[in-house]
Amino acid sequence: MAGITIKELAEICGVAVSTVSRAMNDRSDVNPETRMRILAAAHEHGYTPNASARSLKIAATRSVAVIIQGEPGQLLFQMLGQLEQQLGDEGYDVIVSHVPEARAHASTVERIVDDGKFAGVVFLGRYGDRADRSAPELSRKLASIDVPMVFCTTVEFSDSPGLHSSVSVDDRAGAYELTRHLLEQGHRRIAFGGTGIAGHHRHPWALRLSGYRAALAEAGLEADPGLVIASIHPQRLYTMTDGYESAKAWLRSGPPPFTAIVGACDATAIGIGRALHEAGISVPEDCSLTGFDGLEAAFFTTPTLTTMRQPLDTVAQLTSRVLLSAMSAAPRATEQIWIRGDLAVGESTGPAPAEGVRIDVRALA
Repeated sequence: MAGITIKELAEICGVAVSTVSRAMNDRSDVNPETRMRILAAAHEHGYTPNASARSLKIAATRSVAVIIQGEPGQLLFQMLGQLEQQLGDEGYDVIVSHVPEARAHASTVERIVDDGKFAGVVFLGRYGDRADRSAPELSRKLASIDVPMVFCTTVEFSDSPGLHSSVSVDDRAGAYELTRHLLEQGHRRIAFGGTGIAGHHRHPWALRLSGYRAALAEAGLEADPGLVIASIHPQRLYTMTDGYESAKAWLRSGPPPFTAIVGACDATAIGIGRALHEAGISVPEDCSLTGFDGLEAAFFTTPTLTTMRQPLDTVAQLTSRVLLSAMSAAPRATEQIWIRGDLAVGESTGPAPAEGVRIDVRALA
């Protein structure tokens, strides 16, 4: 057999692709007996390491650092599994580093890279201070670290797209499509749930809010500030707890009549749904509700949640491709890739009722 792939060689030897890669690169962390067996099989079956792979900047390692900042949600855990599979198939080990909010600085990344001798870095989710004003300086400092970096599931927030590559779902287009779905069902009093700190215009919630507003404007409707549910826990923005508690506070404030709510993400929407239930508001009979992400939990709620499903496998494949290209010997331009999500219509949306929900604040006291 000639020209077999590294995956086929791994199957022949009954080991992981990463083990074959380490053996072929004479890494010390492979059992000598296993290494000899892999080398013998490679010779027997005519396996030759890919020429482009040999040119990667991996003199000391076949490992990639995946850096997660703050509290990881279900979406990031699902994406991590996809990245491990994609990069593992290319012969790379994935090492996860969790960075607390207070230590999300360039110096932390530099220490992680130096300690692990990593070939590349994937930022899974955002990275850095929540204040956008600090983003340009952080971006420049990250660019000075001599290792390829890719932002996955988000863009970096410096407005300097030439410095770092990113692969993300199109947040603005997704929220626009969700809002259009509600408009087509006759809804005109549509709220948005889950906004963070004003000025954070590159964050996912802000891009989704922009898409929501764009759909309303296209329909000739003016966005009502009273129909925006602000987060009361900005550091736990994309959580069920924040969605629940923020919606309860909003309902107690006596908002204008509404017939639908676009949640900033699935977790936020699930929390909002609980607050609506406790207020005696039925979904979707009284109020339609949507999320964003396509988490597994969204399809097990009652009713099931209409959401914009992120194609995680595609995001992982493209992130791996962009990182591998960046780690090759030849310098390459950075890439910003936006992926369209898939509208998944659940049971939580339906035709608009004749009148919007009116909240009796006294009943919620």
